[in-house]
Amino acid sequence: MTHKLPKYLFFIILFSVIFTGLIVFGTFILTGLVQLANAYGVSVYLGAMVALGIVVAFARTFYVHMAVRRQLRIENLYVLGEASSFYNLYEFQNRVRFMRVRYKKKKKLEYIVAFSFASLSISSNPRHNDEITGFNRAIANVLTNFFYGEGKQKKKLFRYNAFCFHRGEFFLYSFVEDDKQINTLCEELAQMIYNLGQENHIRVMVQPFFGIYQCNPRENINYAIDNAQIARSYGEDSFDTITYFHDSFRTSASSDDITELEKAMANNELVVYYQPKFSLKEKRFISSEALVRWNSPKYGLLSPASFIERAENAGLISQIDLYVFEHALMDIADQRRRGRRVIPVSVNFSLYEFFSPSFLNVITGLLEQYKVPPTLIEVEITETTSQANQFMSISIIKKLKALGVRVLMDDFGIGYSGIDNLRKIPFDAIKIDKSFTDAIVTDEKTRSIVKLLVDLGHMNGIEVIIEGVDNQQQVDIVKKMRLDTIQGFYYSKAIPFDKYEAFLKDNPFEKKGAGQ
Repeated sequence: MTHKLPKYLFFIILFSVIFTGLIVFGTFILTGLVQLANAYGVSVYLGAMVALGIVVAFARTFYVHMAVRRQLRIENLYVLGEASSFYNLYEFQNRVRFMRVRYKKKKKLEYIVAFSFASLSISSNPRHNDEITGFNRAIANVLTNFFYGEGKQKKKLFRYNAFCFHRGEFFLYSFVEDDKQINTLCEELAQMIYNLGQENHIRVMVQPFFGIYQCNPRENINYAIDNAQIARSYGEDSFDTITYFHDSFRTSASSDDITELEKAMANNELVVYYQPKFSLKEKRFISSEALVRWNSPKYGLLSPASFIERAENAGLISQIDLYVFEHALMDIADQRRRGRRVIPVSVNFSLYEFFSPSFLNVITGLLEQYKVPPTLIEVEITETTSQANQFMSISIIKKLKALGVRVLMDDFGIGYSGIDNLRKIPFDAIKIDKSFTDAIVTDEKTRSIVKLLVDLGHMNGIEVIIEGVDNQQQVDIVKKMRLDTIQGFYYSKAIPFDKYEAFLKDNPFEKKGAGQ
């Protein structure tokens, strides 16, 4: 499929000779039509006209085909940096239609896969960066070799696949026996893309995203492509390498949701509450967590559970993350200006914002804007976020720590690779999930697991925080386990800024004057 222009010279010359012959033959027929009509009658004349029509139609088809191929090479020269015949979307659609007709009796499953080597904002290459152009070209060559190269792969897959490149995305159409085959195929391609990134020493983040849609032979090909793109987009948002399309993906937030949430932020209806964290060793509150609430004139005071999913569907979750972060900085700056007690505040960041290319610059810029020391800020991410792209997670966390910002892993213990996370990712603290706290009094196995998690954290020099501690029994148990810090209703629920400031000044859990 991907060939350089010189390889076509032989065919161009051959077609040129044939085309010239057709013109000469057509001219000969035209000059003899009248004589034929006079000698043999009208029927022969009409037959000759039909023959000429066929010749003209063939010549026109050939001309259009060559024009399309020429345009394809021009397009690929621009988007892939090579005048190749690698399919574009138009050729891909035609190829799929042809395959559906030719192989409809094969009774195999049909899949459309949309994928990119990174987020679409990078792979679409709007600034026409040579490095990204070259990497997309390398992937196109890998696809060609993978499906059309020599060996077993060619024998097995040659007739049952089509692929193309369009605006930063590759599309793959494939007949397979079952969904396991398409999943394996995507995993193999993902590994090839990772290997390409290492071989080419590409400087941008390589994180493939595959969107998979199972279609039927009678389904509109454009609809199938759209669904594969939607699945790929959802995978990019959630940092999942392989995402299968689901009908719910086409259900987006209403314009009312978007307008309402944007208006809430503009009117400062979203308010930041703070829940203090108590150090068992120091016997004082050493930090707090910033939590968002919606003080809606229409609905009243709402917890995050009431609107965060709407924000995610509306694509506003990153804006809310930054809204909470900025308002927490404003509150810290206000405390410092008035000489009040200040303790570090941890802010939760979703996967969408944490892996945003501008994340570190935004964090740094806002810290400088409000003149808040980085040591007064902690960043909380979930274990799932840290595992979405471990290489990127480690890089971002190291840069945050270099600034002086502490990084906490939230929901520790419920992920599939928590122990390995402690070894590889340089967290400053881990927060044991509330689900363990809920059962810690009544379930001996839960107590054993929590004790193990505490020991693992301490072995790695990491502060261990437990959340959701609501009563004296739970406090007594975690004290015996040598936990470092407690967060929960026993000490304080999440409270608005004015009550939080008063709580830090005077509360029943600290010695009078501590931390002042």
